[in-house]
Amino acid sequence: MSIQTLRVLSVAVVAIMFSGMIGCSQQGDEPAGSHAGAVAEGDGEVDPHDVPITEEQKAEMREQTAKFADAVAMIKQLGKVVEQETSAGIPENPFDAHQALDKADLVLQWLPQIARDSGVAKDNWEAVNTSANDLRTLFEQVHQNIDNKQDPDFAAVAGEIDEKIAGLEKITAAPPSDAGTEE
Repeated sequence: MSIQTLRVLSVAVVAIMFSGMIGCSQQGDEPAGSHAGAVAEGDGEVDPHDVPITEEQKAEMREQTAKFADAVAMIKQLGKVVEQETSAGIPENPFDAHQALDKADLVLQWLPQIARDSGVAKDNWEAVNTSANDLRTLFEQVHQNIDNKQDPDFAAVAGEIDEKIAGLEKITAAPPSDAGTEE
């Protein structure tokens, strides 16, 4: 089997694994910690502020984050949206925060594959994966607080989020590796 065939198969397997991993209100199988079927407090109805990311939005995001540096920049920007919208507590309509958190979660799920496809040196793959998982956990804390109608308390995780993103930005500055795309 050629290297190109292996790449295509790898991308196909990852695409299948990530299909169905939508934002908060997704249907079907969901990643751990997702907000599928989020409901308004006690009434059993879907929270109108927690709208799922559309397939079109996901396709656009895939294009925008095809390069590792662009993906890291998007994660940073989405974090700033959440921070700004929740700085005074939970807004009356937390739509922007929900959307930003859902989008960040998707990009963070895709980040290890984006790193490999972008030629990030293999030596950095573990750091990318660990940082992506840590960031998902940190953003999830804020998301849970919003869903539970509690103070989002972004400030409690902001320093660690900034630190993890700074680590990813250092990786973007490292020269690409051909070794990252050969396996």
